[in-house]
Amino acid sequence: MGPVPAHHLLPVRSEHLQPGMYVAELDRSWLHAPFPSTGFLITGSEQVEQLRRLCHHVYIDTRLSETLPAGRSGLGRMAPRTTAQSATGGRLGAVRQVLSQTVAAVAALVQGARRQGIVDASAVTACASRLVARLVEDAALLHFCLRTEQGGGFLCRRAAGTAVVATTLAWRLGLDRQGLEGVATGALLLDLGKIAVPVPILAKPGALASSEQAYVRRHVERGLGLVAGAGLPERALEMMATHHERIDGSGYPHRYRGTTIPLFGRLAAIADAYDAMTLNRRYAAAMSPHAALRQLEGLAGEKYDAALVDELVQALGVYPCGTLVELDDGRVGLAWTPRPGHPLQPEVLVTHDARRQPLPLPVLVSAAGATGIFRSLPPSALIIGTDVLAAALERERPAAG
Repeated sequence: MGPVPAHHLLPVRSEHLQPGMYVAELDRSWLHAPFPSTGFLITGSEQVEQLRRLCHHVYIDTRLSETLPAGRSGLGRMAPRTTAQSATGGRLGAVRQVLSQTVAAVAALVQGARRQGIVDASAVTACASRLVARLVEDAALLHFCLRTEQGGGFLCRRAAGTAVVATTLAWRLGLDRQGLEGVATGALLLDLGKIAVPVPILAKPGALASSEQAYVRRHVERGLGLVAGAGLPERALEMMATHHERIDGSGYPHRYRGTTIPLFGRLAAIADAYDAMTLNRRYAAAMSPHAALRQLEGLAGEKYDAALVDELVQALGVYPCGTLVELDDGRVGLAWTPRPGHPLQPEVLVTHDARRQPLPLPVLVSAAGATGIFRSLPPSALIIGTDVLAAALERERPAAG
């Protein structure tokens, strides 16, 4: 059997496997598994038990499976997102603090790597642990602040943003706390090797020459060299090594194709691309999170794993938290939390009237009916800081007594 088209692959946690499912890919190399690498149909409970002992999850081919998970997927869903009321009481401050701590920790790691040529593994794993702890408590708030907070060097901010997105996607796949921390660790270190790339190349506004491109691409090898022997989780190293590989074989450094790219390398590629698209880069202006998801969907199955892109959309929502949107009545604000069963009608923190004048106080509304979302806007259309959310949350907080 040839490579399975990505849109036919469905990730399923091993505890949800059943006879009748066709396993197309494992979450590890086939070399260490007693199964045919071309894929196989689960025919009995013994195979199920073997898979549960060996794998955290697998990919099944929906075309060849006789049985599919109930409700389409056996994946764990993200815990309920933060509501406006539950975000009061200092949680906004805690989220802002963990983001600034993450950026600062990455800056310290980069400085240490430049000076000493090594990485403090305990520091990066501690940083990943703090980030995961906050994400499982306040996922929506963390994504919101990620889009509205400013500050930090570009490399450090990219590391923090990619870690938030990658960990969110891994959470969607049902990983436990230890697994999430491994993913966060890998995401924080994806571009560590770029410290060896001359700044004029990284900051060049135009297209890079072929020799410059080759220099940049060596950051994967250099990053792995910096963490060699540091005792990092295998999953983190896998992400660093393969996050620039692409489904169609056009990536680097090894031009891996399809499911020969490890699962968490494919996950890292999507998280890295999404975060990059939503930031200003030397050659492209920032997209809205909504537009970035649409672009990823357009590249799904060609450059990126379609099943994982779909899971990211399910995890973040059609209008991810922090997306600048224009309502049907012309008012402008930021997408907040999705409404259950209404993915196109999230709560919106309205900050400006139809003339783009700031409101005296921002207000949370439901994007339904006459106040539906007309379109998403690029981040440059209006600069809105996290302080507007603080004002809205204070207004929503019940009065004492």
